[in-house]
Order: sequence, then structure tokens, then C-alpha cells
Amino acid sequence: MNLQLKRKLFLLTLGLVVVTLTTSLIFVKQKASSNATSSETILPVANGQTVTTLDYSDLNIKSVSDIYQTATQTKIAQKIKQLETNKTYSFDKMLVLANPYLTNTTGLYLHFSTTKATKVSYTVKSKGTSTFSQTLYNPNGTYAKNHTYQLIGLIAGQENTITITATDQTGQKETKTFTYTPNKLRGSDQNQLKVTKGTSKTKLSSGLYAVIGDKSLKTRNTYLVDNDGYIRAEIPTINYNSLRLIQANNKLYLAVDDDQLVTLNRLGQMVQSYSLKDTNFKLHHDFAVDSQGNIIALATDTKLKASEKRVEDQIIKIDATSGKVSRLLDFKDLLGDLYKTATGIETLTNNKGYRDVIHANSIQLTKDDQIIISSRETSTIMKISNLTSQPKLDYFISDSSVWQGVGTYSNLLLNKVGNFTSQAGQHSVTYIPTETAGVYYLEMFNNNSAIMNSRTNFSWANYPNSGGATASNDYQSSYYKYLVNENTGSYQLVKKISLPYSPFISSVQTKDNNVVTDSGMTATFAEYDADGKLIQSFETTGSTKFIYRVYKYDFNNFYFAN
Repeated sequence: MNLQLKRKLFLLTLGLVVVTLTTSLIFVKQKASSNATSSETILPVANGQTVTTLDYSDLNIKSVSDIYQTATQTKIAQKIKQLETNKTYSFDKMLVLANPYLTNTTGLYLHFSTTKATKVSYTVKSKGTSTFSQTLYNPNGTYAKNHTYQLIGLIAGQENTITITATDQTGQKETKTFTYTPNKLRGSDQNQLKVTKGTSKTKLSSGLYAVIGDKSLKTRNTYLVDNDGYIRAEIPTINYNSLRLIQANNKLYLAVDDDQLVTLNRLGQMVQSYSLKDTNFKLHHDFAVDSQGNIIALATDTKLKASEKRVEDQIIKIDATSGKVSRLLDFKDLLGDLYKTATGIETLTNNKGYRDVIHANSIQLTKDDQIIISSRETSTIMKISNLTSQPKLDYFISDSSVWQGVGTYSNLLLNKVGNFTSQAGQHSVTYIPTETAGVYYLEMFNNNSAIMNSRTNFSWANYPNSGGATASNDYQSSYYKYLVNENTGSYQLVKKISLPYSPFISSVQTKDNNVVTDSGMTATFAEYDADGKLIQSFETTGSTKFIYRVYKYDFNNFYFAN
């Protein structure tokens, strides 16, 4: 054997050794380590022959906050890329990773190619549960040869049988079946919520309920729940309510802490992190995303909290590209006369001991420079224009008594058409446009709670049968839907559904002509038909009754195909 040939064989052998070592560093052994750490409820554990996990030993992941770090997510993506580059994966021998990005504790990552262009669907079966089936969204086209997906829908702590089906354009099918048991849920011992059927025979709307901010959990997470009440995904947050999920720009926006918003791609990778840590702002309640991808959020100014004892009265902008945080609005500048009148101190909520004059709890963009704000403390819905230049109050929707004798704000009130009681302590105000300019709907959870700590002498005489600060069967909250006509300066109540009483938090949403509601202080959410009849309700099983919000999402053109 000549010297040149020996050298080639040596280099080839060395290359194989390097590849083998590299791969072994990326994958973790399929058996769980006996050296359990505090991270064992965060990191996945592989089992079976098909599903593997990455090796996270070099990333020092000990808490949820470690997951949502750009450096961590970049290194995870590099590990996955290396695996996909070192080997060719086919439908028969696909790469299947357990929750590699750590953002869905029951999720799976799939990567493979097919010789023919195919669309891919899957089913998940687990003993004692309903079958979960979806067709996966592929950005390469409905039928494609390259496939990378995140699977949503596995039941935690139980063996799941997953069947992947590839269908070509002639209808010919190929299937692959394997089993996997994910970790138990971090936040709950239950995989199914309590389900109660209503009298309506109407079909439930499509999609998954996002159960946000369940205070009964051991840890704070967002759950995706199917129509049978089974938890199909668990998104960890840093002991904070995720506020809402917004699907835009091929990303999913959510808050993971009061000083951090992130975006996830359809594979579960955090692709952007927007931090408020070096600012004097903290997030609360809600945010929106404008047409440029900028985040418009409700905030508290921590400097003003310290110096003036006031909270939850700021609107900020987080630039989509730079992440720069800027103030758009201080409500004291806009409503100075109210601040002179409303001098009372909060006694009931997390803001106890502070001035909570506005308590903004939802924000809706009607266009980039125009917003609708729900102010719980004043039981008022406000429209504000010229947000990014010189904010201007356009109108108020509230009972006239709220603004009587407070500056000249009564001039801003829209005219109430009809005999009904205006909203009190409302949450989750949502803008629904029509084809007519200046005419639209506003839907909300009308808490019907007579609470205003900032003005202790306020008379609630115009709010008959309104409740106090404790959940009670003696009172009712409602789904309210207003028709607003800016052209005539009026609003009217066009739909009402009576709901379990919740003095704080809660949400509503129209979905496929049904109404999804969350009576947050009873930890009950439900879906009603167009006539207001109950289709089905869901109840968490924890001892502490509190669900911040529940919204329903299809995740079309993201996780799933249309």
C-alpha cells in the first residue's frame, strides 16, 4: 500500500470518528440520566426506538428563563442543523426529536424528505382519549419533497401512537407508525379538563383553546386544549400570563415574562426576543402587533410607580427590527382632569397601595395609528387616534355618570341608543370591522362589577344588579356586543349572553359564529351558539380558581394546513 493511499484512508477514518463524536454530542442517550437535576421537568426524556432528544448538557438550562435566551435557541438550532446535514432522512427513517426547542413540552420535531411531492397528515392516539388528527402546513407547498414540522397533540405522561401519512398527488399513501411517551405536564396532574355538555346541539368551533394564566397550576404555562378538553400542548412561561397569542408574519407572538415578549416559528424555535429589562417599563394585560410587525403594548412605568405611585397607564412601542422601546402615551397627559379627581388608592388587586386611575386591560388596533382601549377602572371604552404623533381622544363609551363633573370629558361620550345598562369593569374588548367606514362591532366580557377604588365616592346608581369584588352566584356577568356608528356618534347593544359572574379578568371571542367565553374567577370557560345557548363548558380542577383569558386559534398556515 503506497503512502498516499494510507494517508487517504487515515483521513477518511478520522472524518468518520469526528462525525460519530459530533453526533453523539448532539444526541442524548435514550435512557433518562440517573443524575436528575432541577431541569428534569424542562428537558425532554426520550423513549422508544424512533424518538430521540438533543444533548443539552453544554447549555446549562436550569429554568424556563434559560429557554428563552437567544444564545440558547441559536445553539439548539445549530445542533439540529448539524444532524440534518450529516445524514439524509427519508420517510421511512425520519429524524424525530422530542421538543428540541423546549417550547412545547409534549411536542415533536419531524424532518425528512420524500422522493415524490407529498402532503403530510398525522393522527395521535392514546388510551382513554379521543383521536387527534391534522394535516400539516408546509411552506414549500401543499405537496412537497422537503418536510420539517412540529407535531402538536400528544398527551403528556402517556404512551401515544403516532401515525404519519404521506399522500402524493395521485392519492397514493404511505404511512409510518411509532410510539412516544412525553414527560408529564409541568403545571398540572390532569390531562383533561372537566367537560359539561350544554343544551345546544350546535357543533363546537374549530381549533384549540389557548388557556392562559391558570393560577391553580404549580407553574405558569399556556395550554392548548381540544374540544374534548384534552391538553394537546403546554407552552412554558416564566411564571407569567402570556396575555394572548398573536399569529402574524409567520410567527407566534407571546409574552413570557413582564419584561419579555418573544416570537416562535412553527417549529417551536424562538426566533426573536424583545426585552424590556434595560428600560423602566413592565408589561401588563395586553399587546397588539401593527402592520410593520411593531408591538404596541400596555405598560407600567416603574419610575412613575416609584415617584408618583401610579400604575398601568402607559402605552409603549417595541420596534420590530431594533427592539427599541419607546413611550407612545402617558394617560395622565391625555386625561389630566381625571387624575386630579381620581385620587383614591387601589385596595383589591395586585396594584394594592398604588394609584390605578385607568387600569387599561385590552388594546385593539383599528389601524396602525389608531387604537381602542378598555379601561376597567373607569368602566369606559376609549378610542384614541394619532397615537404615534400627538394622541387625541376621539370618543368614550360608558355610562354618563362616570364622567359627570370630571373636566369636559362628557363631551366625548357617544350616544347610547336603547334601554340597557352600559358595561362595568369590562375586559377583552375586541374590534370587529364591517364594510361600512366608521361602523363596527365591539364585543367584550362585561364583568358587571361595581369597583372603582380611585373614586370611592362614585355612585353606582346607574348600574343596577352589579356585583362586588367576590365571585358570587348572586350576580351575573355578560357577553356584550355593541354596534358602534361613528357617523351618527352612537352605540347600541345588539347581543347579550348571561355568564357566570367574574368581578375581574375574563375574556370573550366570536369563533365560527359561536361565542367563546372565560369567566376567569370561576376558572370556567365555555362555548355558546349564536342564540346564546350553551354548547359545552370546561372547568379546571385546581383549588385556586383563576383563568386569565381563553382564546381559540386554528393555527392555519402555521402548524396546520387549511
